[in-house]
Amino acid sequence: MWRCKMEKPLKIRLHVLSPIHIGCDDVYEPTSFVIDENKKKLIEFDPIDFITHLTQEQRNEFMRVCSSDNLLSIFKFVRRVFNNNIPAREVDVASGLIEHYKNVLAMSSYDKKIIINQFTLNKTAYNPQTNSVYIPGSSIKGSLRTAYLSYLAVKKDKKNVRMNAIDFEKELLEGSFDTDPFRMVKVSDFQPLENVRTKIVYGINKKKRISSRETRASSVPLQFEVVERGSIFEGIINIDEPLRDTNIKSPIYQTTLFNACSYHYGKIFKEEMHVVNKFGFNNILLGDFKDRLNKTCFLVRIGRHSGAEAVT
Repeated sequence: MWRCKMEKPLKIRLHVLSPIHIGCDDVYEPTSFVIDENKKKLIEFDPIDFITHLTQEQRNEFMRVCSSDNLLSIFKFVRRVFNNNIPAREVDVASGLIEHYKNVLAMSSYDKKIIINQFTLNKTAYNPQTNSVYIPGSSIKGSLRTAYLSYLAVKKDKKNVRMNAIDFEKELLEGSFDTDPFRMVKVSDFQPLENVRTKIVYGINKKKRISSRETRASSVPLQFEVVERGSIFEGIINIDEPLRDTNIKSPIYQTTLFNACSYHYGKIFKEEMHVVNKFGFNNILLGDFKDRLNKTCFLVRIGRHSGAEAVT
């Protein structure tokens, strides 16, 4: 959900209504964290700091463990000797992940592939210099583009057209590459407005339709970091008018773009609420935004788990 001031450039505030994960090709390395079961926190530290705080005897043991290439033994060693004097940052974790962590460390046999898969915790997008999370402008722009294309398909009565996706986009936008009207939409990265909280969640794939049959994929645990609901980010969107010599036939206008978001993501929101209620999950509450929805507040959907209907 975003709230905006109707001016140019547009100063946007992004209010997170449900958890967001935006991949960044980085993970919490198993040798760089422990999970505190009492605090329900993942504690991440620099491996150099970890080694610095080891006694000589512990360093010798650590070298022996590492030389054996037994990841499980390395993880157990890190968990056993970690102490609170090591500089670290803490991240909330789901209770299911705590049990998962305990079960893996309790394993007696060793399978390298299984151990690596069991401990893959994907980070959400963050600034490596400050360790603060942010929302990439490319994610916002992709979300806007999806809504706009969906809106055009309905307006031009081409919703059920079957053709190559790239060619279909060209037809809807009446241009591509240098004549693509989205060239004129510039979206900044969205920075946290306050101390944004994240959490590492743990879950299992489930079909939207209730089924008695479980697939192999449904039993594979998903572990990833999310930006928690209630977080606020701020950024800028510029919608420029194309120059005459750009050959952009169908410029994008602010009102049309926001109408597209209202149409596309409003429909998805209603469908998702139906699924949420069917499975008994917590509702996504609009709160104070309900009265301003589609006026100065507009729904968008971003992140890795947006679903096929929310990406192009």
